[in-house]
Amino acid sequence: MNITIEETLASSDVVTALTDAPYLIYSEILEGSRRSLVFLEVAMEIKELIGVTGNRYQFLKASQLEATKSTESAMLSGMSASDKSMSAVDVSITDIIWSAVQLSDFLLEDFPEHGMLQFHVKNMGSAVMEYLDSYVYSTISGASGVLTHSCASLDYDELIDAVTVAKNADWSPNPANPPALICSAGATAGLLKDTDFITTERYTTAQVANMVQGEQGHYAGLRVLESSLLDGVGYAFIVFPNDTDAGIVVGLVYKRDMKTVSEYFAKNGYTYLNSSIRATPVVVQAEGIVKITITSSP
Repeated sequence: MNITIEETLASSDVVTALTDAPYLIYSEILEGSRRSLVFLEVAMEIKELIGVTGNRYQFLKASQLEATKSTESAMLSGMSASDKSMSAVDVSITDIIWSAVQLSDFLLEDFPEHGMLQFHVKNMGSAVMEYLDSYVYSTISGASGVLTHSCASLDYDELIDAVTVAKNADWSPNPANPPALICSAGATAGLLKDTDFITTERYTTAQVANMVQGEQGHYAGLRVLESSLLDGVGYAFIVFPNDTDAGIVVGLVYKRDMKTVSEYFAKNGYTYLNSSIRATPVVVQAEGIVKITITSSP
């Protein structure tokens, strides 16, 4: 009797082993990274509409009074009076931002130790907030009346000029509560290589403690926030903070917070999940934003 021993595992045997034999799965399902939600950082959340009648919110804006001078004789003949005029910025929350999935019984049975329901709910919530972040971006980018500045590339001198545009409109940065500069990774890379990006200005202890996701440091008196939404579009934005004496610049008005509902369809053997939110961004004071056009489109 002849016995043949095959000591080399053929490629076909490997495929068979992976598909037919018992195997182990890594304990964590990998999703990779998601975009930093930096545009949500510059929007003030307003939740006064939650639980009350209606879906419309209004911001009142008043004109500034002016003074003049008169002689004594002119004063005796009477003074003319003027009132502050009012205008309104109006927003209606009519859209629902949502993400939905359906999971079959087969999937839940095949992966009982992976918490597939929780896994999908978390991911749907992230998807909704990522969409809301891009919604804030498109609202800021499309707003009329914003201040503007153009440059071939973004560097220290151009940012100083862009901030000067805001100063000339009486929006002056406060070093203790600086405006945000939102730009692409390419624009940030150029700033990081600039010798004017002073080390101590970038990384003081107090600043690091207050840095948010996507924040790269401080530059030209601005908080540098980085978003992949701006990759190759040729724009950067300076947005003044909402908590100053000048008042709110960008708002995010909620009609309903995030909620997730589920329904099981026994006939079809699957679970339906839906995560949704009702919120709409609005630019209240466009003059608190400087839209920078970068012709090299980093």
